[in-house]
Amino acid sequence: MRHNPVMVVHWSRPDWLTRWATDAPVQAGIAGASWSVSGTFARGLLPRDPVQQAIATGVTAATHYQLTATAWATLQALGALPGQRPGPRANLVIAGAGIVGGLAMSAIANPQAEESFTAAAVATTGRITSFAALAGGASVMWDGLLHRKLGMRPGLDTTLLPAVATGGAVVAVSLLSRSRRAAKYGVVAPERHAVAGVGPQTAAKALAIGVISGVGFATATSGEQLAAKAIEQGLSKVIGRDTGALGTLLGHGVVLGTLAAAGVAAFNEVSSRVQRRDDVVEPAYPTPPTSPHVSAGPASTMPFDSLGKEGRRFVLMALTPEEISAVMGRPAIDPVRVVGGFEAADDVDERARLTLADMEACGAYDRSLICVGSPTGVGYFNYSIAEALEYLTLGDCAIVVPQYALVPSALALTRTLEAERLTRLVLEGIRDRISTMPVPSRPRIVLIGESLGANVALDIAVTPDGAAYLPVLDLIDVSGGLYLGVPFRTRLWNAWRENASVVDPQGRLQLVSQPDEASELAPGQARHLMIVHHDDPVNKYAYRMVLQPPWWMGPPSSRPPLVPRETKFRPITSFVLATVDLLNGMNSKPGTFVRRGHDYRIDIRAGLEQAFGLTSTEPQAAAIEAALRTREQEWATRRMVARKLDKARRSIEKQLAEWGSPSIDIADLDPNNGKAMGALARFGGISGPPGA
Repeated sequence: MRHNPVMVVHWSRPDWLTRWATDAPVQAGIAGASWSVSGTFARGLLPRDPVQQAIATGVTAATHYQLTATAWATLQALGALPGQRPGPRANLVIAGAGIVGGLAMSAIANPQAEESFTAAAVATTGRITSFAALAGGASVMWDGLLHRKLGMRPGLDTTLLPAVATGGAVVAVSLLSRSRRAAKYGVVAPERHAVAGVGPQTAAKALAIGVISGVGFATATSGEQLAAKAIEQGLSKVIGRDTGALGTLLGHGVVLGTLAAAGVAAFNEVSSRVQRRDDVVEPAYPTPPTSPHVSAGPASTMPFDSLGKEGRRFVLMALTPEEISAVMGRPAIDPVRVVGGFEAADDVDERARLTLADMEACGAYDRSLICVGSPTGVGYFNYSIAEALEYLTLGDCAIVVPQYALVPSALALTRTLEAERLTRLVLEGIRDRISTMPVPSRPRIVLIGESLGANVALDIAVTPDGAAYLPVLDLIDVSGGLYLGVPFRTRLWNAWRENASVVDPQGRLQLVSQPDEASELAPGQARHLMIVHHDDPVNKYAYRMVLQPPWWMGPPSSRPPLVPRETKFRPITSFVLATVDLLNGMNSKPGTFVRRGHDYRIDIRAGLEQAFGLTSTEPQAAAIEAALRTREQEWATRRMVARKLDKARRSIEKQLAEWGSPSIDIADLDPNNGKAMGALARFGGISGPPGA
């Protein structure tokens, strides 16, 4: 009998791939990445789309890969003699010691919500250490079984797959724990899915983006390791001996320090570029206002170009008496809008002086209510707040907005102390001015802030020694305030949450999730009212969430409404998911008001009434709500069309210049000729300010 020979085909693996796959820290890192994946699918404050989910999963997995690999490499270095690698038995001893030591660190620290950040750091280090030791020990045992006993060739199949299996075992335990927590504490708002809108195409796109983000992040962290290793080797050559663990730490320190310096430089450059871009006048707001009651108008001394994009919008969008009367059904007067332009002066004191002078010029003290509006970092003060206040007061109000920056709030976080000082100087100036007026004619002073503006407004109430104390506002005659979407970093908010009676001994500060939850207030009275949605991530976000449980992720039974009870805090992972929530919390559509995340437009009219004792009839309230939505949509449309028209105009002018044709003004073309250019000209009619 003839036997056909069996052909054995061996897959040729590249040497570098084999070296990478058989590297013990790499195997531990793969296990750590696998372990972290399940946690990224936990429900957050707001739904996530598949692409966001993919990015969150990729970044989290890459981060845990880096941390776990580094931890196991560190344990091996500490357990080996200088210049040597530990053998299998030594690795098992190191793994056992790492597991016990890591678990002990985590148990001893045992951080609770809002407790010591140091304890949280120790506990997280312990958790990472214990799992790295578990993964490292498992890789040693797999190596002994597959490579030594069974004689299998080392490669991706025999090294990485067992690592994934190790992480998968931990994932299974994690999912079981989550299921038990959901059964025990219940699922809050089950309609709020963690991931929404999953389709075949979206899922494929999300998978691709997730892989790219994960690999990209892992590549970046691996690059940091390589650079640190190169520095370590260079240092060893200089001193003529192995630097050991100290050299490793020095290498990482140099690389991370360099990256930090580069980050600061990049931050400053981005801020500068954003501010320069803000100097460009929008096509929809090309010329100064004609009203004598607003900044940059005929009576004003404030330059139009000093207001920034948002300031120019604000003064050109002021309501007229006719518009107010059409909504309220009663006679009205011109409201006053003053913007303390950020670029009007470099010095805070001078900017405050110019703002106060412009209030005088525009007639602010002739109104019965003066509102100091604390803007966001870009200089934005919610137009709907201003309009609602003007409707409710029949124009008998003055709104002053002192700008402290012209960059997005994320870039303006370093300027909040300067912003507080500017706003305090303006308030003190207003107090001093009205103190010279007859008592019956003195206007009320109120304070309004949203988002970072609320942060600045509330933190004015701080004593000279830095203690949060609401009665400080009484010293500058502030009768009440409305604070929407108070950010997590607000000092007064955090102090009040911990000890309200000390911060607010008179009990004048209230916290509600919507205006109708506030207690009764007599007409004409005022109080300090914070409105914060239960699912607002801006209020609940915190940098410390990288390691430390936040207050709202404490015991499941005591969590605020809409905060998932089955979700367990996970260092790093929870921070990544909270960052995604932060981005989603800003989503809004012009003219569509919903109570969701960081969108407070639906609460504005009722919030003003509840904070300052303003009143409206049911028909007036309905008319105000409708007008706010209609105007917002109209202005958004106006800006969009004007922007696109301007782009088209510049494109046409460029083409004419290339042809050598004389330049033309599209607005001068016959709008009735039925041609495309005529249609474009008709759109040009809405590119100017109101009344242009």
